[in-house]
Amino acid sequence: MTYRLADLPADEVAGRRDELLALCAQAFCGAPWHEPPLGAVRTVDRLLGSAAARPDFRSVAALGPDGELLGFAAGWTDTEPPGHEPAFVLAELVVAPARQGLGLGRALHDGLLGALPPGPRRLMTLDLPELTDRYTRWGWSVTERRRPETADREYAVMRRTD
Repeated sequence: MTYRLADLPADEVAGRRDELLALCAQAFCGAPWHEPPLGAVRTVDRLLGSAAARPDFRSVAALGPDGELLGFAAGWTDTEPPGHEPAFVLAELVVAPARQGLGLGRALHDGLLGALPPGPRRLMTLDLPELTDRYTRWGWSVTERRRPETADREYAVMRRTD
């Protein structure tokens, strides 16, 4: 599989909104997420709204030979939950279903986090072994399990320090 990783500033992410919507809909409508297409719209709107306007917003895309979007990772620094030290939050990591299982997710993960200064990292994902085990192999540890008020599923909060 041929791809290249590229840092995408917020304006380029906004310019790829339709591609990002299609990618998120494909990836999140299937297992293990089973999100409705509206979930992709909410994800992309959150990224392009308040998140992309943050000065510490960072994103990396995996682009195919013709520049097509194959995967995407994004994050920013946050102090949520209140009282915790600031940490870079890996907020999105999404790979086209046809490209999953080929190392692209790991490349995006490493591309995003590897360019950051040392410090704590945090993410929240569905509390399912196929997801938490993957992040554990990548150096993350579950620190908390929670069910957000608006969610009908359990989530794992994971942390690592680079």
